[in-house]
Amino acid sequence: MKLAELNWPDLEKVSRDTVVIFPIAALEQHGPHLPFITDTAEVTAIVERLDGAIPDRVLCLPTQWLGYSPHHMRFKGTVTARSETHINMIVETVASMVSADFGRILIVNGHGGNMANMNVALQKLLEQCPQAKVWGTSWFMYDEVGAIREAGPDGWGHAGEMETSVMMAIHPELVQIDRLQKDGHPLPSELAGQVARYRMMEDSTDRGVYGDPTFGTAAKGEGMVQAAVDVLVRIVGDIEQGRL
Repeated sequence: MKLAELNWPDLEKVSRDTVVIFPIAALEQHGPHLPFITDTAEVTAIVERLDGAIPDRVLCLPTQWLGYSPHHMRFKGTVTARSETHINMIVETVASMVSADFGRILIVNGHGGNMANMNVALQKLLEQCPQAKVWGTSWFMYDEVGAIREAGPDGWGHAGEMETSVMMAIHPELVQIDRLQKDGHPLPSELAGQVARYRMMEDSTDRGVYGDPTFGTAAKGEGMVQAAVDVLVRIVGDIEQGRL
């Protein structure tokens, strides 16, 4: 079910045990070959397929397209919220559904830059809405999605193999095939993966891409979308059964 397509009398008939799905994303640059809408388009497509797979078990909210993207602002056209604003948007959206007596909400994230804020929002929601259970998940982190990648550990990142493949599958008309080019400057330290630091995209890339989009194919993208949907169906099932 899609919340936006219901009216309030319809919603009164929906079981409050239904798992609410809240997709969050971003509107930011994705290099010369992918559109600003990439993160939003991808998570929206995944949630729409989830709704198609189990329509009577989920209530899907519209995608929150405004995300946390200050590290992309050097590339004009990116639209971002400040961290506090972004966290509040997540918290207040979920709290609105809690006020409508829904007690199980799953946030589905489609942007790496949102992950820290999503975790803080989960903490705040535990404080503000202790009667509800709220989960957060990022589809691009699933092992089942990663198993399809072929470009190596530095090839699948921002606007790289994974996102290019998914956009080739869901919106091929928005992919500029003639502009595919590897980009990104991985840190040389072998300890980089164990130390947190936020970097601006212009410090780690030349063209706003961190990965190798030349590995992208529509077939891989279709497989990644389906893998993400399959994992989400399992997550919803485990929520329903009290396993999460």
